[in-house]
Amino acid sequence: LALLLALARNLTRADRTLRERKWEKTKLTGVELTGKTLGVVGLGKVGGHVAKVARALGMGVLAHDPYLSVERARDLGVQLVELPHLLEQSDFITLHVPLSDKTHHMIGAPEFRRMRKTARLVNCSRGGVVDEVALVASLRRNEIAGAALDVFEKEPLGDSPLLELDNVI
Repeated sequence: LALLLALARNLTRADRTLRERKWEKTKLTGVELTGKTLGVVGLGKVGGHVAKVARALGMGVLAHDPYLSVERARDLGVQLVELPHLLEQSDFITLHVPLSDKTHHMIGAPEFRRMRKTARLVNCSRGGVVDEVALVASLRRNEIAGAALDVFEKEPLGDSPLLELDNVI
């Protein structure tokens, strides 16, 4: 949730530019969360909690989890959908899945092309769930608006083009 908020409000860029003595307030306003749609992929303990808090912030929540029952989705107040629909309709997408053969690079070039140009991706699950090469290409082509990551395919991150992009936290 902290990454989601920081990404929505451009907090890291705003902090950095202010420390560089630049005043770019209007360029870095960001977006409101209220009224936006959050897509949650993986509705276990963490994903379920994120969905509840997002609803409290006034967000609509779409969810994709092949193991989630309709009853549990109803209890969480989320709309259970297939992944392509979630990618196409979400303003923010957050990942909460384990790394497995099924989830390795589950978000890659085809998935980025499905997303809105204003979409922002948060990966707090596992490195390798997102194809980082495809993510960098998508961000450079402005196919999506930004990404916040706290896991990487290779850790520690080292020399990565992700570090060169202003729209990545």
